[in-house]
Formats: sequence, C-alpha cells, structure tokens
Amino acid sequence: FHPLPNPLPSRERGYFCLNSKIKTQISTLRKQIQAHDEAYYVQNKPTISDAEYDRLFLELKELEAEHPEFITPDSPTQNVGGRVAKGFEKIKHTTPLLSLDSLFQKEDLEAFDKRIRKELDGHAEYAVEFKFDGVSVSLFYENGILSHAATRGDGYVGENITANVKTIKNAPQKLKGKNHPKQMQLRGEILFNLDDFQKFNAELLNKGEDTFANPRNAASGSLRQLDSSITASRPLKLFCYDIQFHSGELNIKTQKEAIELLKSYGFETGGFHPICKTIDDVYSLKEEYETKRDDLEYEIDGLVVKLNNLDDQKTLGIKARSPRYACAIKFEARKENTVLENVAFQVGRTGAITPVAQLRPVDIGGVTVSRATLHNMDYVQSLDVRVGDTVKVARAGDVIPAVIEVDLKKRPKNAKEIQPPKSCPICSGDVQKEKAYWYCTNTLGCPAQIKWGIVHFAAKRALNIFGLGEETVDLLLKEKLVQNVGDLFSLTKDQLLNLEGFKDKKAQNLLDSILSAKDKPIDKQLFALGIRDVGEQTAKILMEHFLNLSKLLNANLEDLQTVDGIGPETAASIQSFFSQKQNQKLIQVLQSHGFFQKEFKSSVVSQKLKGNTYVLTGELKNFSRSEMKKKLEALGAKVTGSVSKKTTAVIVGENPGSKFEKAKELGLQILSEEDASNLIN
Repeated sequence: FHPLPNPLPSRERGYFCLNSKIKTQISTLRKQIQAHDEAYYVQNKPTISDAEYDRLFLELKELEAEHPEFITPDSPTQNVGGRVAKGFEKIKHTTPLLSLDSLFQKEDLEAFDKRIRKELDGHAEYAVEFKFDGVSVSLFYENGILSHAATRGDGYVGENITANVKTIKNAPQKLKGKNHPKQMQLRGEILFNLDDFQKFNAELLNKGEDTFANPRNAASGSLRQLDSSITASRPLKLFCYDIQFHSGELNIKTQKEAIELLKSYGFETGGFHPICKTIDDVYSLKEEYETKRDDLEYEIDGLVVKLNNLDDQKTLGIKARSPRYACAIKFEARKENTVLENVAFQVGRTGAITPVAQLRPVDIGGVTVSRATLHNMDYVQSLDVRVGDTVKVARAGDVIPAVIEVDLKKRPKNAKEIQPPKSCPICSGDVQKEKAYWYCTNTLGCPAQIKWGIVHFAAKRALNIFGLGEETVDLLLKEKLVQNVGDLFSLTKDQLLNLEGFKDKKAQNLLDSILSAKDKPIDKQLFALGIRDVGEQTAKILMEHFLNLSKLLNANLEDLQTVDGIGPETAASIQSFFSQKQNQKLIQVLQSHGFFQKEFKSSVVSQKLKGNTYVLTGELKNFSRSEMKKKLEALGAKVTGSVSKKTTAVIVGENPGSKFEKAKELGLQILSEEDASNLIN
C-alpha cells in the first residue's frame, strides 16, 4: 500500500502540540470524517479518496485508543457511516449492517490473524470474497418472497428501496427451491458493470445531463430514486454474499456453505469464494487480484476476509461498528501519469485557499480524471511540482484523486513554479500565511466564506437545518436574500416560493427548521458560528466550562487557556472572532431570535464517584468505551487516558495494553467490566 499524503494541515492535526491539543485533534478528525460520511453515503458526492479516508479513520482510531477518555458515542469509530436520506420511509434492519475494519499492509493482516488464532486456540480457516465497490443493501424474505429491501443507512435503520430493488433483473423476488426459512435477512451489493456504466454515462452526455463520476455513485443515485421507473431504466446488478439472520435452523456450518445455499436460491454471488488455511495464502490472493481487478466486469477495491466457520464467528462477536471475525484488505490506489497543465485555487469556509491541479485528462481505472488535489502550498513545495510537469495521479476508491509524485526526469525547460496566491481568487481580498495554508483575510466579505459559513451553520452536526444545503444556499445568495446566517431568520415564505424548485410545503418546512435551530443545545449553537479551531468537542468543552455565552464573551486569553484542552492558538482564534464588530452584531441578531438563551446542561446526574479517576483498557463486551466513560462521568468521575499514582482504578477488558501492566506495577486497583458495571449500578 502506497499511502497518500494526509490532507489535513499540520495546524489541524495537532502536531504542534501533541499533548495539550489532543481533544482538538480528535475533534477535528471526527469533524472531517463525519463530513466525508455525509458526502459519501447521503449526498453521493465523495470529497476524498478511500485511501485518504481510511488514513483519517485509522489516525482517529489510534488517538482514541491512546486517549479513551475522549471517545464519545457519536464518534465515527463507534458508529457505522451514513444516515437515512429524506424522502424515503425508514426500515429497521433485523440485524445491523456493520462496517469492516480496513487493513492495508501484510503486517496488519498478520496481526488480525494472530488475534483470531489466540482466541480460537490456534485454529482459523478463512473465506475470502471480493470487496464489491457498490451500494450495500439488506434484503428481507418471508416464505421465500422478497418482503422489503433497504439501504445500509446508519447501519441500524436504512431507506426503504423495495420498489427500486424489485426492478433489478437479477434480484430474485421469489427464491428458488423450497428449503428456505420462514424469515431471512440477506446482505448484498448493488452496482453497475463497467461497460454498462460507460454506456449509461454516454447516454446522459448525449441528453445534455450531468454524468456520474464513477459506477458506485451511479448505483447509489439510481437506488435513491423516488420514481422506481427511473431505477428500472438503469442496468443495475445485485450480488448477494451474506445470510445475516434466519428463523429456524439452516443446515449450514460455514460461510462457504452459505454462499452455495444463496446460489441455490437464485442469487449471483460474484463467483470468487476461495478458502484459505493461512494468512499468507490470503495475502497472495490480494496481490494476485490487485493486478487482475482491471480484467473484471465490475469494480472491486479489495478482498473481504472472514472466518469460514459460523460458530467461530459467533464466538468472536462484534465491536461497536464492525465484526471481530472479519476485515477488508484494501488494494493500492490506481495510479497513472499525466501532465499538470495549470493550478487553480479554491476557498473554503475558514478562508483557507487550496490549490487544485488541472490535469491533461487521463483514464484511471475507467474514469477520466482532469482535476486532483494538491492539499496545500507546503505540499506543493515539498513535491517541487510545477506547471508542465509529468505527475503521477492516484485514484483510490474512485473519488477525488491526488497528485502524489513528480517525474523530474521529464520536466520541461519551461516548467513554471507554482506561486502562492497574492490575493483571494474569489474576492481579491488580502491573503496571509498561517502554518501550511494561505488564508483570505476578507472573512466577512468573501462570497466563498459567506457561502460555506451558512452551509456549515445548517449542517447536520451543527444546527441540522433540513433543506438548507449547498444548492439552496447558492439560490439564496444569488437572489441576495441572505448575506449571513442572521438573515436566515428574516426569510419569508413568499421569498422562498419565488425560488426555483420551491413549493408551499418545501418552503414551510425550511422556515420551520430554521426557527427550530434556536432550541438546539448551546454548544451546538456555538459550533455553528464557525469559529476557526472550534470544532464540536471544543465547543462543548467551552460551554462546560463557561456554562453560558456571556461568560465566554467576557473571557480574556488567560481565562480561555485555563480551560483544559484550549491552547494559545485556539484561544486567539476565539478572541479574534468575538472582537470583530460584525460578529458581535451577528450574535446580537441571533440572540434576538432566541439563540444562546439557555445555559449548558451537564450530563452529570450524581456525585457518587466525584473525585475518582478511572482508566479504561482492552475491549469491553457489553459496552463501548465511550458508553462506559459516559456512565462513569455521569456519576461525577473523571476518565483519563493515562495511568498514574492518582488513578483510582483501571477497568480492564479483553486484550488489555500497556496500561494494564503499568497499573499492576503501581499496585492500583484493577476492575473487570463486571466490577465496573456493579459500581455504576
């Protein structure tokens, strides 16, 4: 695996202050991942490559493992990505549709195998399958008849897409044979064959319609059609690969037997189901199909590895968001060489100016690529990339590609150095450099910052204003109905009805959702303001400390830095934001509409464990770490990530780490998960 450069600037990753800003670093990663989940699962518009996403996710996992006191129930590591889109009936899955842990290197796979064999007394046999790059769905059958089908959604509740799935030609509406349980939930993947995808995109192009970036997006967009006749017109295909739930008994003991049974029911399964006795055999298959994947009719981005024995699967069970008996070994990103023809600059919500490579179009795995990320100017300089260079572009996961390498031997004499922007490319405002990024200083007047500030204000993780997405914000700005988030509260139904695509119900729903924002928790309201360096967790920390906005507004730099987790740069960002007259006026407008009226509501319900400090280590069976942490904190306890003489007790789950050994060395009290549960109860 060739790792792609991390897209996060060092300022945000917290390298400048590893200890004092761990909370901020974790919060930033969560914010990034949740935004990418929203783009990938709900909007069908991925914003980074799978490899970049996996790197972010792995970094978050490692940080949370080192600092479990910072794990929260809403962390992406504790939940399956995605959510239910609007416009569809909700369906609760009988069995959750979990994600798989993604592995990349042989050492990761060997560690997975070592853990499995340790828990199963040395025995393990693996069923290997293609990791289809499509849309995951559940199919529920009653008496052999398709009862309902749903998208994965958040893993527990999905979108009802039954009518659409019934239009897919190879999706059995009635199972073959007679040996099927009364009730059964299956899991599969819906996708486009590559040839069908190319033809479909060509048809859209001929009609003058927007094309899809890749087969996965096309499949997702086709399934999320409220008019099933549109889905029926598209050449979708279903592969089924798992029996997740069944009533009564099935005479199968292995995953291999489950696949054969699915075939007998009339399902296509992909035709690739080898059994491997060793993890070396698994890795050999990975290397083989990494080169063969371009010969397949459809996209795969890796292999799925799972214990073949179904009883062994039950023995190992699941974690918060993934099974412990299975993983995915991901392929290396596809790469091709092309020429960097120019560089454009785009501006984000915080004013960060990002360089984007404009490339000579090149085909990478069946997708024409003409743009790629260059991350930031520090990255441009470290690569020494110039306009006119021959560059290597990686496209992992069929989403936004990245320039990862420069062929210096092919550099033309007239190659042009890429200069940092002298002014904002959107508003021509002044720019200044901070860490790895250049920023537009016209915070209150830059159209790009205004737009993305409103989008952020309305985002799900902020105030969750339904119907106020990017397209609607563009309309409101175009018609000059808003200039900042305060203007949202002056919108009228008549104004909305004059906008394209708005009818009475849609207009009223948006107005109602805007008004309901005043009832959101005060930490969410603070986060929605979009203060640089203040993510969800930081906003919560601030409100826990100051309780209300008035006290926060009156805090000086020294006061701010006394808050655990708030460093000098974050404190300076907060004070800078509140010192600007325009922001002061905005807060007054929001307050006039009912914002910032309530004090922060603490989750502490008792002081039973006040003064006690606990550390969690190992895997818990009945709780996630975040759940255990939340329960302890609700009783007044403090949960930290490091063991010291001041630690009251260490709560130990399965496979504990070095914290367990240190606790024994210090002679600290050791609690099992059962002991901790009794303590809480």
